[in-house]
Amino acid sequence: MDAYAHTRFYKKERRKFSLITYFLTAVLLFLSAVQWYYINELDKANEFFTKKYWVGSIFFAVGLVLFAVFIFFEALRFTVPINWIFAIVILECAVMGVSSLVVRHQMYQLVLSLVVWAVVLGVFLLCGSYLPHDITLDIVVLFVLAIVALIGAMYFLMLHIVTNMPYSLLVHRAFVLGSIWMFVMYHAQIINGGKFAEMRTKDYLLAALMLFHDFLLMFMPSFHLASKWSDSCDPNVNPNATKRLVFINDP
Repeated sequence: MDAYAHTRFYKKERRKFSLITYFLTAVLLFLSAVQWYYINELDKANEFFTKKYWVGSIFFAVGLVLFAVFIFFEALRFTVPINWIFAIVILECAVMGVSSLVVRHQMYQLVLSLVVWAVVLGVFLLCGSYLPHDITLDIVVLFVLAIVALIGAMYFLMLHIVTNMPYSLLVHRAFVLGSIWMFVMYHAQIINGGKFAEMRTKDYLLAALMLFHDFLLMFMPSFHLASKWSDSCDPNVNPNATKRLVFINDP
């Protein structure tokens, strides 16, 4: 009877943890989308991140450092309200960092990219949740596959940059996305529990931030399809320039 009660309690706690994590992830995505929308639409904010794009890189770098600190120092994750403050700061650093790219995106491209990659994140979370195989047992295999994907992605990226080989960038993205999707499914299993490895039921802030960064990894390459201003056609640099959009595409 005690074992049955323990099992029921465990399942209830895991279900509660999963729901909190996915709800927080949805909140993070919503808050970031709202901020990117207004940064893109408000003239002063748009102009600031367009002219001072390097500010975004500083925010993003600081956010990554803080995220690493948040991962490795458990006391930060379980001490209220420090954990919430850290999580909010990490989120805002990521949002401000990506804003340097967002301001160069057309609004319809931004909205479409947000929706598409949010749906893709949800799809692979579902795939990981219902996958019968316990991939938390194969973490070494996942890392080996990730390294292979990194090597392949780097090679085809160099082919795109150096030789402008047709479709090489698409192959590069396929390697990158494939490795991300593997880890999204892995994250789904350690969040849902009942597997060899699982997250502690109080680690919902870390879990939500992990899923948010999974989303960023898929979302950021979409900026390659956005319009790109060169100095010769940017009216902020060249007063005689015309507003001509230059798109980066494979030949």
